[in-house]
Amino acid sequence: MVSVEYSEAIVEVLDILDNSEDSIVEKIPKKLIEFWQKNKSTTYKPNLDHSKSLKDMELKSKTKSLITMIYLNYLCDASEKDKIKLILKKNEEKYRQELKEKYNTDNIFKKDVLEDVVKENVSESNVQIAEYKDTMFKRIINKIKSILYLNWIFI
Repeated sequence: MVSVEYSEAIVEVLDILDNSEDSIVEKIPKKLIEFWQKNKSTTYKPNLDHSKSLKDMELKSKTKSLITMIYLNYLCDASEKDKIKLILKKNEEKYRQELKEKYNTDNIFKKDVLEDVVKENVSESNVQIAEYKDTMFKRIINKIKSILYLNWIFI
């Protein structure tokens, strides 16, 4: 079973293929189209304007991925295939680099920790903490209570 996101993308791909030339659809394996027919969403209705080119259509990202896969594996020639694979490889490297920079363990807390330390130091230097002391009267009462408590225990 495929995810909802993919089943909706499959509906968009099948809609695009229904509005494509027969020569293009014939190049795609029948088993793949049958698989898509079985796994498409039954509730999603695409709203695609077929008068526009694929670039101008508002397609889901998974739909774009499926169309790229179709074009790469079944429709383009060897030289185009090499160009597309190179572009995909560069995009993957760029994505991995962004993830590496974003989740780098050396830098993940660096900025936030430094800002917190600076704020802490500024707030500590401006605020004086008052020490709490009991009054003389309170200390005498506490002493009497402790003596009475000790006497109460030993009775």
